[in-house]
Amino acid sequence: MNQRAILPTPLIEGIAANGKACREVTNDATRKKWGQYFTGPSIATFMASLLPAALAPTVRVLDPGAGTGILGLAAAEHLISRYGASVHLVSVEPEPDARTHLSASLANAAAALGPSLTYEVLDADFLELEQPLLGSPALGRFDYVISNPPYFKLSPSEPRGGDAPNIYARFMEVSATLLEPGGTMCFIVPRSFASGVYFRRFRGRMRSAASLTHVHLFESRRDAFKGDGVLQENVIVIYTKGEAHGPVSISVSSGEFDLGSRWAHEVERNRVFAASDRHSILFLPTSRADLEVMDIFEEWTDTLDSHGLQVSTGPVVPFRAEHHLVSSDEAETVPLLWLQHVRAGLVTWPLGKAVRKPEHIRSTAGKLLVPNDTYVLMRRFSAKEEARRLVAAPLLAGQLPGKLLGLENHLNFIHRPGGRLSQRESMSLAILLNSRLFDNYFRISNGNTQVSATELRAMPLPSPEALTVFASQLQAREAASALHHEVSEAQAAQA
Repeated sequence: MNQRAILPTPLIEGIAANGKACREVTNDATRKKWGQYFTGPSIATFMASLLPAALAPTVRVLDPGAGTGILGLAAAEHLISRYGASVHLVSVEPEPDARTHLSASLANAAAALGPSLTYEVLDADFLELEQPLLGSPALGRFDYVISNPPYFKLSPSEPRGGDAPNIYARFMEVSATLLEPGGTMCFIVPRSFASGVYFRRFRGRMRSAASLTHVHLFESRRDAFKGDGVLQENVIVIYTKGEAHGPVSISVSSGEFDLGSRWAHEVERNRVFAASDRHSILFLPTSRADLEVMDIFEEWTDTLDSHGLQVSTGPVVPFRAEHHLVSSDEAETVPLLWLQHVRAGLVTWPLGKAVRKPEHIRSTAGKLLVPNDTYVLMRRFSAKEEARRLVAAPLLAGQLPGKLLGLENHLNFIHRPGGRLSQRESMSLAILLNSRLFDNYFRISNGNTQVSATELRAMPLPSPEALTVFASQLQAREAASALHHEVSEAQAAQA
């Protein structure tokens, strides 16, 4: 789908330069303390362009965690120039250096936009303004909220946290409560909130507070905040206050520089949110092929649990078990497997100098060890830009020496409690989990590089009777596809 080019105006380019100047006078420690990452001019312009028409001649816009003001002012300029609205902008910024640059940005914008823009700056913690203390300003309600919120973890005991595991999620939740009915909020945040057990309660509350109407995904982990050296899968989300029944718009670009040629489509709301999903996971298919992948998985009603299987995390946490770890093959030691020992379809042990980690653990390590049995081993983490998220390998009973094994904490292992995985089951499951089909499904439902045991337990599977047959068929199809690709490349090279 062709889109309009994303061309920042001179005003927004000037504010971006202000942000760059602010970045240069603050150090990494300060930015980390405040969770501060500056928005580029193309992304700010794009986010503002997603805001719908003004609901009234005069509208109120909130920019919490405003930084140097680029998002709030991009929104104000868009609403004024496109819809002829008058805008009152409230910018909240507690960090002193950013607030100095914010004041300069606002003054320059007021001179450029004239009386259509009024503004105020609040030197305050946005989360404390949700329930203002005596003498603190009350924020009131807003027609629009636009934000690149701070990003850092919150302790479960943090009174501002509302049990959200990261401050950006709390900014989203509080902002939703401040919207007028029919109002819109636009946030750029990590995709991590969309899945995983830690954000499940937050996702449920957001579904009740506002309706998701648009998601934009960046395929590159580097481009959204390249100036800050951030490796993170980011999304832009649009929520509207009130109940929505129509489809959700999903768009995708590589990064900020191809936003004008982004691809977009409409996805039925019940496919983005499965009504039966108690974890409220957001499924974000970015193509018709992704929807076809979802069709396959929605036909399956089995899981690891219905197969009589469980998935657990390797019990060896190296810094806690350091006194049990041994570098050489000594008496009374057993193999210790790390993430590096597991590749797609293959466990290789030992690796010797290639791994530079202890590959043995004392056989007296007790509960840290598991029987030398048949498992499916999976990497819990993938590299930031790695093509494959799911990496699995069968480990067959007796493949490694000894009666026991150590599995390091960066591995998950699938096993049958009170019994044993058959070799056929282990190999079939590994084929499925290493396939493009399963990797694509995982990407649709998960933006993390971490593969949690919770997500593996929830993943649909073919029935026990169909598992081996489907795995064989899938392996044959993928092998044929790979061969076709190689032949096509060879023919192209000859031409």
